[in-house]
Amino acid sequence: MNKLMLVFIGGGIGSTLRYSIGLLIGRFTPANADTPHWLSMYPVATLLVNLIGCGLIGLAWGMLGDPEEGNEAIRVALIVGVLGGFTTFSSFGWETLDLMNNGRLGAAMMYVMISVAIGLFAAWSGHALGLMISGG
Repeated sequence: MNKLMLVFIGGGIGSTLRYSIGLLIGRFTPANADTPHWLSMYPVATLLVNLIGCGLIGLAWGMLGDPEEGNEAIRVALIVGVLGGFTTFSSFGWETLDLMNNGRLGAAMMYVMISVAIGLFAAWSGHALGLMISGG
C-alpha cells in the first residue's frame, strides 16, 4: 500500500483517538464550580495525549527495530500516521501561549516542564520496554 495512504489512514485513527480523549476528559471536568477543578487548571487532555504518545512512540521504535530491518509499512502507518495524528504539539504550543496570555505564567512554565520532562521519560521508557519485548 502507498505510504501516503498509510499515513492518511493512520493519521485519521490517531486524530480520532485524540479527540475522543478530549471529550472523555471534558465529561469529568465539572463546570461552574466555586473553585477551579484540577482538570480545568491545565490542558489535561493535551498533556495526557502527548505523554501517552511519547511513550507509545518510544515503544514502537524499540519494538520495530532499525528501519533497515524492514517493517517500513508498519513504521510509517503507526509512528508517522497513528501516533503523529494522536500527539498534539501544535495544541501544546497554543495552549501554553493561552495560559501566558491569561496571566498564568507559572502554570504555563509548569505545563512546559511537565510535558517535556515526563514526555522524554515516557519516550525513553517506552523504547526500553519495546527493546525488552522484542528481545533487542
